[in-house]
Amino acid sequence: MKNLLDWLKEKMAKPCVQLTSKDADSRMKRIDALLAITAAILVFLGVSGSFRRPCSNPAFAMVAFAAYTLTPAVIAYTLGLIQTSPFCDLRLPIWATYLVVFLGNVDSYTAHSMEDIERWKSFKVNSVAKYILTSWMIASYVYLSGPVMSILFIVLLMKFNERSQALMLASNSVMQKNYRYIADYMNTEHQLNDSSDEDPATMRGYKYLVRAEGEEKKHSLCSKAKWRQEAAPWHDGDAPQYRQRLEVTDEVITVEKVWNCKGRLLSVGGGDPDGRLKDLCLSFSLFKFICLRFTGYSLPQEAHHKLRHLVQHMLLQENEYESSKYPVNLHRRRSVLRLLLLPILVFVPLMLLYYAFSLHDKRTTVVTLVLITSIVVVELTQFVITIFSEWAKVTYICKYVRSECWQRNRCAEMLIGIMCRVWLVKPWGRQLRQYSLLKSYSYSPWKCIYNKRTAAYFDQKSNGQKQIAPTNLAKQVKKAIARSLAKYLEKGQVSLRRNDLSDELSWACDLETTTHVIMVWHIATTLCEHEVPCAQLSQEHTDNFGIATNLSHYLAYLVAYAPRMLPGHPCRTKYIFGRAVSEAREKLGDSFVSMEKRIKKLKMVIDDERYRETIVGRGAQLGMQLVNEVVDKGRIWKVLADFWVDMMLYVAPSNDTAVHAKYLTTGGEFVTHIWVLVSHAGITRDPHDGE
Repeated sequence: MKNLLDWLKEKMAKPCVQLTSKDADSRMKRIDALLAITAAILVFLGVSGSFRRPCSNPAFAMVAFAAYTLTPAVIAYTLGLIQTSPFCDLRLPIWATYLVVFLGNVDSYTAHSMEDIERWKSFKVNSVAKYILTSWMIASYVYLSGPVMSILFIVLLMKFNERSQALMLASNSVMQKNYRYIADYMNTEHQLNDSSDEDPATMRGYKYLVRAEGEEKKHSLCSKAKWRQEAAPWHDGDAPQYRQRLEVTDEVITVEKVWNCKGRLLSVGGGDPDGRLKDLCLSFSLFKFICLRFTGYSLPQEAHHKLRHLVQHMLLQENEYESSKYPVNLHRRRSVLRLLLLPILVFVPLMLLYYAFSLHDKRTTVVTLVLITSIVVVELTQFVITIFSEWAKVTYICKYVRSECWQRNRCAEMLIGIMCRVWLVKPWGRQLRQYSLLKSYSYSPWKCIYNKRTAAYFDQKSNGQKQIAPTNLAKQVKKAIARSLAKYLEKGQVSLRRNDLSDELSWACDLETTTHVIMVWHIATTLCEHEVPCAQLSQEHTDNFGIATNLSHYLAYLVAYAPRMLPGHPCRTKYIFGRAVSEAREKLGDSFVSMEKRIKKLKMVIDDERYRETIVGRGAQLGMQLVNEVVDKGRIWKVLADFWVDMMLYVAPSNDTAVHAKYLTTGGEFVTHIWVLVSHAGITRDPHDGE
């Protein structure tokens, strides 16, 4: 070791060209600065990677996207400076290796969007190119052919491969292959027991798969094909279906087994009084069904019928099931390997730091400290995120259910209980974004930022496109939606029949498009909000007031900001929204008009023949019809609450899984959760709806 350190000191102190010229010194300063800045950016990406998905803050998303996009260019520029430097310094190839291969492969920020995941082949080619470039750079320093750099480079090559394999595993094509097993199992799961023996309260008869034996390795591309085939007790299917069958052995964990576990950790009187650990396993099982939708598989009607009973029961119990799209395949060997590699990765920079101190080189000391700190922070952060992820917790619980030894071990129960109670990231903020046409129609975006010249760089805002403050998702909204689940959905007609107002108000549900219906009822709801305020209502009608106004503003937000999530073509929806904004501007006045005067002008629109068939005119007509014809003013909000709940369920069914996957990566939308529920329950829109 002493000879190695002496050799390292000699090479550091003996550059090919002494740094006496101003140009060489200036270039070295630029390299040091770029290395420190790039390392800091990559640490930000590594730490924020797992926390950005549930975050809906646009400023944070923009900063993360800028860092993700600009980092490769900064790394390439830094490598160019190092490669063309007129001096030889041992620090340069070592720093380049860490920068390109280690920090440049931040596991928790492998891709920024769904499109990046599908370009996993391009990522592999890019990784190979960077690896070759760095190899050439190191080879140009002849004296670096020693064992230290060889070992270091092999370790970092392993990290390259690990990241590229993870990205490939998350691609849709590979998911389709992996989830074929689940699709085959779910096509026959409802036949494993009699339907009269099913109880969603105790999960009796619900043999939904949580974990199969060796499932992590079976879905891993790193394992051998033969081993993957024998990883779980799957049997080849018989003709004519050729569906593979799963033998439910003791090693296969189902939802029913989790609920029947006698261990103290999962008992109500022990470590799971609120049932949260069991719910986590159920969430993971239901997550597999949504993955079937993402990968193009479908379930039989019997499976949907069974799921519908479960969904209704759990919603009425006020349980919540939240998940992201991709699980973490937790391998104990991989997690231990990450910790074992950390000292090796830090060893070489520590040697550089020691000799920088001995040479009194402050700049090298600072850069090396930044490098070491970056390595430690990124590795430890990703390790902690992995072992405390929801998917890791499911692994712990499944191993606990399998092992009677663990169930008798109080220390194991305590450790698993503590780890499962740590929640690093909330999958969804439980907020409803809101939009009000009558409050925001006068808004005009800044022309200096949003114009034709910047259209290629920024998502453009249109007139009237300004959100109001978001609101928290109320329990009353969830209960109302749970009560309204039906086999087929209509545009609010069911709610009108339920309130004996179908003859009077059905015209407002039979408009040209769903966008027309939403905007007309949204304007009417806003008018009623001022004509029959919340202060005049009883507690029951106050709850209905909250349901109606929150869902009205939320569906209007979807029209303005997420038209792909609604029925009909998104470009058509955008155009109709723009016309509604223009109509409001023409008839209700500019931004200086108070809300009271806007409501007064809205009532006067009814008498104007030119606006009678417009969205604004129809909204005013519907609002005044509700105010004048419904005798009990509190009943107005019962009618509106029922209508908006029905509309929320009506717009949710969709075959466009890509749009829901896209919004899941940026915080998620409430309509996606409803889409999950109606997908589980097999609920569809009216088949005669031509939209």
